[in-house]
Amino acid sequence: MATKQNGVLGSFTPTVTPYTNGTVEANAQAITTQEFPFYTCPGATVVSAKLVISNNTGGTAAVDVGIIEQTDAIQLDTPGNQPGTPVNYEGFSLPTGQYTSSIVADVANVTGTFSVGETVTWTNTSVTPNAQSGVVQYWDASNSKLWFRGLQYATSLEQATGDVTFTGGTSGAVASVGTSHAGTGTTRGNSGRVKYFDKLRGIIYFDNHEFRNNLDYTLAKFRDLNNEVRVLDNNNLLRAHTNKHRPVATTVARIAASNTTPATEFIDAAGVELLVSGVSMIKEHQYLVKGRDVADKTIFELGGLVLGSYQSIYIKSTAAVTATLIGFEETAETPS
Repeated sequence: MATKQNGVLGSFTPTVTPYTNGTVEANAQAITTQEFPFYTCPGATVVSAKLVISNNTGGTAAVDVGIIEQTDAIQLDTPGNQPGTPVNYEGFSLPTGQYTSSIVADVANVTGTFSVGETVTWTNTSVTPNAQSGVVQYWDASNSKLWFRGLQYATSLEQATGDVTFTGGTSGAVASVGTSHAGTGTTRGNSGRVKYFDKLRGIIYFDNHEFRNNLDYTLAKFRDLNNEVRVLDNNNLLRAHTNKHRPVATTVARIAASNTTPATEFIDAAGVELLVSGVSMIKEHQYLVKGRDVADKTIFELGGLVLGSYQSIYIKSTAAVTATLIGFEETAETPS
């Protein structure tokens, strides 16, 4: 289990603190944002803290603060626009703690049957290292669609020229995409873990494989108590300035002979392709304060904050206020 941290647990300045992701051009890696969940309580941990927001921007700043339990809140389109036109979301299968994905390859030249959960390997000369791998989220044999999760890079499937051949590690199945195979292509989507599926409102609370704050949310490390905490020596500079995020969007880039941007669809456990209509970081019930005005040259404090495992502090502002979370982490009991 990781060493517990004390003092400044995290800090973030909207519109200033940088983050990056695997699709950013090499000469423009630092992206800024107005909103971010900048600190997440690690597993088997409880946090007691206060949030200090300092405004030295020269004018009054409105801030939102919340405690969230996801990186993305994915709103499905109305049930009538989903496959089979159901009357509600009850029939869709997105179990808590399991995975879902919008990363899919339309393949050809298929031999064998891919197995859900197996590791697939391929060579992509457009990325480094060339040897790439991912896990099968779902195999739709009828439509020759191979869904992936846990890719090494956002662009792992994107070969600039020629063909790519996928090989199943346990099944031995083989399939290909590329210029030699008409109609094939791949999508630059997202994969991650389902925190909770709200069947009444059609919202997937989602932990994104391509998110990083003080914790590493990659599928291989997140919820692994020995590996999820990125910084063990209380170095808040390192912790706060190496963020990553590639948020889910309502469209995906489809890489093919003719590139397109179709609407985002996530695959459920039964192979239903669920159409997405909206994405946000926070939902209305998760705010602590919303639109709180902080005067210039003043401090706003939220004390008495207690975070349980995998609960995150979220902040949003159009102004460059500075949010600092000060407190301590303690070991908490976990279900056996």
